[in-house]
Amino acid sequence: MSISNLPQVKNLLLTIPIPHVLLITINRPKNFNSLNPETNWEMHRVVDWAEENDSIWCIIITGKGDKAFCAGFDLVSGHQHREENKANNTVGGEKVPSGFGGVSLRKQARKPVISAVNGYSLGGGTEICLASDIVVATERSKFGLPEVKQGLTAASGGVMRICRSLPYQVAAELLLTGRFFDAQEAYSYGLVNKVIPNNADVVEAALDYAKIITQNSPDAVMLTKQGLLLALERASVTDATDEWLASEEADAWRAGENMTIGLRAFANKQKPQYQNPAKIVKKGISKL
Repeated sequence: MSISNLPQVKNLLLTIPIPHVLLITINRPKNFNSLNPETNWEMHRVVDWAEENDSIWCIIITGKGDKAFCAGFDLVSGHQHREENKANNTVGGEKVPSGFGGVSLRKQARKPVISAVNGYSLGGGTEICLASDIVVATERSKFGLPEVKQGLTAASGGVMRICRSLPYQVAAELLLTGRFFDAQEAYSYGLVNKVIPNNADVVEAALDYAKIITQNSPDAVMLTKQGLLLALERASVTDATDEWLASEEADAWRAGENMTIGLRAFANKQKPQYQNPAKIVKKGISKL
């Protein structure tokens, strides 16, 4: 894919570092890569584009520089907006459908998301990580949901997701105190998959995971992610499984060529060469 085909953005850097992988770099280092409403909407539109683009099989999110992954919502712009719109009782303007950073409250997310954390990951930054499938962080990285310190709350998925990931008392401590915690502590909770030295390249570490993922069938990977999300959201294992395997995504996987490619390669002791994922047909409309 040529760079010219990527969405036009102002506060992000978009690249395709290896085939089928979109790297989104938040490019506001002077603001610790915090997201103002404009950048938040850019993230939403870019991830929308990636979800619909059949040549993108995996997404990596990182921040420009070595100080911050994302320090959350730009509180200065939030303050200005609230002062100008007191009657609306809002902070960040029009609600972004996918939550924070294009991922924190996204429904029916299909493409695997890897967060490459290189410094502070606070508030919405931690919410992005909680919504990611894999998180890699440098040793000096700091996480936290400090919204309560500023009169806010982690309403873009932070409260709900961290309670699904951690014991209640641990989640409550982190949310109610708003304290920061380092990468090793996050790793001990299972919130980070891998901690790397400060002098290592966190994007390269994320790409190592992306290379492995994109060697697999994209149909099977995306369907598996859907199953994971349903397992979190449904109380019954059997109901979640039945719903999962009755979905349009499952129909596309069964009818797609990649299952045949994988089975043929195994039978012939060859490496499979997978294609772009099968099209999903919803109510007669073909959708990637």
